[in-house]
Amino acid sequence: MGSQVWKFSAFGLLIVAMSGCSAGDNPGEGTPADGGGIEMSVSQTCTSGSAPECVSVNGEYVMVLEADFVHAGVETAEAVSVGDTNAVDVKFDEDGASVFQELTAEAAESAGTARLVIKAGDEVLSAVTVVEPMQGDTAVIALPPGADPDELVEMIRGS
Repeated sequence: MGSQVWKFSAFGLLIVAMSGCSAGDNPGEGTPADGGGIEMSVSQTCTSGSAPECVSVNGEYVMVLEADFVHAGVETAEAVSVGDTNAVDVKFDEDGASVFQELTAEAAESAGTARLVIKAGDEVLSAVTVVEPMQGDTAVIALPPGADPDELVEMIRGS
């Protein structure tokens, strides 16, 4: 099994995309997301103050335009531990996996100037540099110390 690791800027989050693998103790089990999801967009980097839409996301400035976000449906979301790190294991539904793969491919093509922006509910979680397209339908979002993975699961379920 191959895996990809992205490091979220400044905020200290990681995301790992895997082909059919789960980081939890019970692979494939999770809390049904009941139509929930994550919103994603590929956004250009920008200079602070260059436009009202140019905002800081975890210390990096990107253009955040609501109209650019695409819903990536989530089949299950589960709080897990990866070593000493709290995380959320997300399994995309078929359409969500397609969105995830397409947007990571687009972001990888312009990795120098574009970021994959991820949000759950109304909260922008991160702007991610994507080095190469992700495959599969599972992503593990590792959280910084003190972050509550159950809270992120609820945001994903409510998206």
